[in-house]
Amino acid sequence: MISTIVPSGYFAPLEKAQTGLGADDQLACLNLVARFEWCFDARNFDALGEMLTDDFVLDHVWGYREGRDASIALLREKLPINDGLRHASLNPTVYAEDDGTATALSYLLGVLVGEDAGGPQRPIIAGEGMRVDRFRKDGGIWRMTACTVDQMWVHSSFPIPDDERAHYRLDAASRPRI
Repeated sequence: MISTIVPSGYFAPLEKAQTGLGADDQLACLNLVARFEWCFDARNFDALGEMLTDDFVLDHVWGYREGRDASIALLREKLPINDGLRHASLNPTVYAEDDGTATALSYLLGVLVGEDAGGPQRPIIAGEGMRVDRFRKDGGIWRMTACTVDQMWVHSSFPIPDDERAHYRLDAASRPRI
């Protein structure tokens, strides 16, 4: 069973959610969520790095990294298992935090596309999970300060060991930091 753990700040009064960030700020943050996946799928780590803060934290099913460079290194390391995948953040929503930062929630969907004569018929949903992204304005520009991927379900045809598949299903608070 997969449950969705949503940060409590998301459930602030609707008035705060609608007035805490202007439309331009909301759009800028949501654009970063989508750009993160576009940059990763395109293997454009220079563009990805430009949108992250120096102290960016990646808390992913693949591991926990502090710092932009360490986080990008982990993403680069995982490129081989992402061949043929397209990533999309779905149902994105963003809200203001009391400290002037912002948080976005979305579902992460990985779709395996392309031809594979020896494998499953494509396209298939390779995996899905939940993303929590955090942002702050840096020099007048919104940048991503953290990305957490939680509760990732992975299709049985995706080539990972069963113990890794079970690890992916954990929420960030339950995962060992590797």
